[in-house]
Amino acid sequence: MARLPNQKMTPGRPAKPPGLSKEAGQEWDRLIADLEASGIGVAKAHGRLIEQAAMIAVDLADAEKASKKDGPYYLNRNTGAVMLHPATRRLDSLRRDYVKVLSLLGLRSAVADGKTSGPSLEEFINS
Repeated sequence: MARLPNQKMTPGRPAKPPGLSKEAGQEWDRLIADLEASGIGVAKAHGRLIEQAAMIAVDLADAEKASKKDGPYYLNRNTGAVMLHPATRRLDSLRRDYVKVLSLLGLRSAVADGKTSGPSLEEFINS
């Protein structure tokens, strides 16, 4: 199993918080399974991060659904201006927050081991 990112924590599966919505609970299970299948060690202390990631994923799905249903833009009745749908605007910050939380869980360090399957940039440029 991969080491815990930038920490010296005892590995251990965090308990699923009881107050999660059904969707967030399903996302929690998916995240835990993905982390374990990827060999990323988690500690009980990561529970709050996984909880946040699960809730953000649900919010992302809700915002995407609203944006697809209503369209990414709407016409302001008062000014006649085309405006960005609030759900579409929210997607950007939710995606950014999701990436931050996932990187804190070790996904960034898990893929940044320096190993590549192809030529280095220098080899590619010089070929």
